[in-house]
Amino acid sequence: MRNLLILLIAFFMAKGCYAQSDFLILKKNQKTVKSFYPGTQMKFYTSNNYHEGSVTSIESDSVFLIYYDVRQVMTTLGVYILDTVATYPFAVDYRDITSFKKERNNFDWGTSGAVLLGGGLLLTTAGLISWIFTKPNTEYYVTPQFVIGAALLAVAGYFIMKSAGKDLKLGKKYSLRYIKLK
Repeated sequence: MRNLLILLIAFFMAKGCYAQSDFLILKKNQKTVKSFYPGTQMKFYTSNNYHEGSVTSIESDSVFLIYYDVRQVMTTLGVYILDTVATYPFAVDYRDITSFKKERNNFDWGTSGAVLLGGGLLLTTAGLISWIFTKPNTEYYVTPQFVIGAALLAVAGYFIMKSAGKDLKLGKKYSLRYIKLK
């Protein structure tokens, strides 16, 4: 019984110990922003394509990823479910990566900026038409302050929308380092 217990403990200890893999570090002005190692998700651009996948390993300057093609499929009951249709393993040299897709939090600034821009333009147009073609002190007359405020909303929406969609381009600010452990 004692030998069996020692054998089981040795088995589980050996199972937990495995060789460490190389990894990549994304830095912004010499400060680590994100680390990539087996099991993490990567979303990045190369010079000619966009790639997205789960890192399986990083060896000899190459990143090995697997892409899961997940789609909605109909069951025999007529209900749609998400199903993995196919998996595509591929490899990319880490020096070919030009930029990383910016991680999104729960709030979408790009959409909010677009809504502000569209609403501001709509209010500005309607306000200008009302301001020009109606007489002062009537029911549908719009003051110049309203038109100016609506135009300012449109301008603010434009700048919010433009600043939200920027990716992390490797170059001046961002750098990618390959760390070899073996």
